[in-house]
Amino acid sequence: MRVPLDRSGALAGKIDLHVARVAVASRSSPTLMYLSGGPGGAGVYEMLDVLLELPQLARKYTVIGFDQRGTGASGLLRCRALERDGRLRSTPAAERCARHLGARRAFYTTPDTVADMEAIRKAVGARTLTLLGISYGTELGLAYARAYPGRVDRLVLDSVVDPDESDPFGLAGFRAMGPSLASLCPAGCRGVSADPGADLTALTAKLRATPLRGSWYDARGRRHSGTLRPIAIADLLYDADYNPALRAGVPLAVRAALDNDDAAPMLRLLAAADAYTLPSNPRDFSAGRYAAVCEETPLPWPRGTSLADRFAVARDRALALPAGTFAPFDAAVAYADEIDLCLRWPDPGQPPRAVGGAYPAVPTLLLQGQEDLRTPPEVSAHVASLIAGARRLSVPGVGHAVVGSSGCSRRQLVRFVAGGEIRSRCPRVPTDVPATGVPPTSFATLAPAAGLQGRIGRTVTAVDATLDFLDFALSPALNVGPDGGGLRGGSYRYGERLSLRGVVVVPGVRISGSERSSGVLALRVAGGDAAGGTLRITPRGRLSGRLSGRPVSAQLANRPPQPLGFSASAAAALSPPAARP
Repeated sequence: MRVPLDRSGALAGKIDLHVARVAVASRSSPTLMYLSGGPGGAGVYEMLDVLLELPQLARKYTVIGFDQRGTGASGLLRCRALERDGRLRSTPAAERCARHLGARRAFYTTPDTVADMEAIRKAVGARTLTLLGISYGTELGLAYARAYPGRVDRLVLDSVVDPDESDPFGLAGFRAMGPSLASLCPAGCRGVSADPGADLTALTAKLRATPLRGSWYDARGRRHSGTLRPIAIADLLYDADYNPALRAGVPLAVRAALDNDDAAPMLRLLAAADAYTLPSNPRDFSAGRYAAVCEETPLPWPRGTSLADRFAVARDRALALPAGTFAPFDAAVAYADEIDLCLRWPDPGQPPRAVGGAYPAVPTLLLQGQEDLRTPPEVSAHVASLIAGARRLSVPGVGHAVVGSSGCSRRQLVRFVAGGEIRSRCPRVPTDVPATGVPPTSFATLAPAAGLQGRIGRTVTAVDATLDFLDFALSPALNVGPDGGGLRGGSYRYGERLSLRGVVVVPGVRISGSERSSGVLALRVAGGDAAGGTLRITPRGRLSGRLSGRPVSAQLANRPPQPLGFSASAAAALSPPAARP
C-alpha cells in the first residue's frame, strides 16, 4: 500500500509499503500485527520466522506483517559504505549516508512508522490490533498504544525498548554486565572468580594502561595476531546477547589475561564473535534505516551543537558522571555505537513528534531475557510498572529476543493471548558450556600428574589441560562448529570422530592423533618441552602408553570430549538473527 513520505506535505514523495497477511484463521478472527526489530529489520520475513516458532498465533489471528518504511521491499534505503560496516558505527560512512538520504532522512522516525501502522490497520479493516514486537518493535508498539489507545487489544513486548529513554550512554546495559557474567559463568565460577564483574573492571584498567597483545589460531592452524582493548571486550559482551554461551566463557578469559598476561583465550572469543558483525544483506537489514536513528535517539549533546564540538561535549558529559558509572568499563567505551554513528549526522533541528502520556490499561505481556544488555531487565521492569496489570516474564540464560530461545516463553505467550494465567519466570536456558580451568602458559610451572614425576608427569598434565581446552572449544561458547584452532597452535576437527593436528595448549607440547571406533583417543605427543611418545586415553579418561620410552599410566581429571560438545544448541548459535538491536 502507498503512503506519503511526509504526511505534512512539505516534502513530496510516496513510499510503497510491503504488507503481508497470513489468513489461516477464520475471516472473523482478530488481527495481530508483527513489529520487527532494528530499526532496519525487514518485517515480513521476520514475521514468517516468528510464526514458525509460534504457529498457534496463525490459528487464532489474522497475522499482519510489513517491511517498515526504508526496509526490505518498502522503499529500501541503501547506504553502501555503511552496509560494509558490520558494527554500524563508522562516522564517515554515516555522514555520507546522511548526505545521500538528504531531506528524506527526517521521515524515517518512530512517529512516521506509527502513522503507517494506523494506515495499515484501516486498510485491512481491523477494528483493533494485538501488537507483537521484538526489540525496536516494542518501542513501536508502545508508541502506537499511546497514539491510538482505543485501537489496541493486547501488547506482547519481547526485549523492551523504553520510548521515553533519555540516557544517551545506555547505562542500564553497563549495570547489567556484572550480574550477567556471574549468572552465566559455568559452575558458579568456582575456582575461576569470586566476582567476574570486579575482575573485568580490573582488567579494563590494566588494558587502558597497556593493551595486551596475543595470538589466536583458525581452523587451518594459521596464526592471527591481535590486541586486547576494552572496547573489543565490551563489543563481545553485547554480541553475546545473541548467544549467551559466548559470554559464559568471558570470566575465565578475563582471569587468564589478569593473572598470566595471556590474551589467547579472550582473542578466541573475539574471533568467535565476528559471526555477529558480518554485514547483513540490505534486503534483510537496512543500514540506512538504522542510521536514521540519529534523527531521534538520545545523544549526549544538545540539538544545535556544532559538528566540531559534539565529541568534546559528549566526552565532558561522560566524564562528569560519578566514578564507576560505566563499570566494568570507563567513559571511553561509551563513545561507541550511536555516538560514533551520529557524530557528524546533520542536526535534525526539532525533535520528532513524540507521543507522551499514560499507556492504555490493555492486557500486556513483557518478555525479558535475563542476560540481555541491549534491552536489560531494569528497562522492562520500569515499563511494566507504567502499564496497569502488565505481566512480565523473565527467562534466565537468555539474551536478546526471547521467543527464539525459550520454549517456556513461547508457551506462556500462547497462554497469554488466549486469556490464560501465565508464570512470572521460566526455567534457566542452559548454555551447555562446561566448567574448565584457566589454561596454563608455561610447561615448567605445571605440577606433575598424580603418581608421576618430572618431565613425564608434567607432560601428562599438559595432555589433561589439552582435553580441558577441547571440552570448552567444542562447546557453544565458541560457536565455530566442529573445526577450530588450538589455543596456541595446530587445529582440530570433530566430524564423526575427533582428530587433532598438532594442537598446542601448553607451550612446548604438541599433540596429534585421532579417536578410534572404540572411543579411545590415540595420540602422539611431541614438542620441545614434552616427553615425546604415544598415548591412549579411554572414554573414562584413563591414560596409558609410553613417554620418553617409559611406560606410563594415569587417571586424568578430564575425559575426551563427547559429540554433545557440538550440540544442537551450538548449531543454533551459528545462526545470528538478521535483525540487529
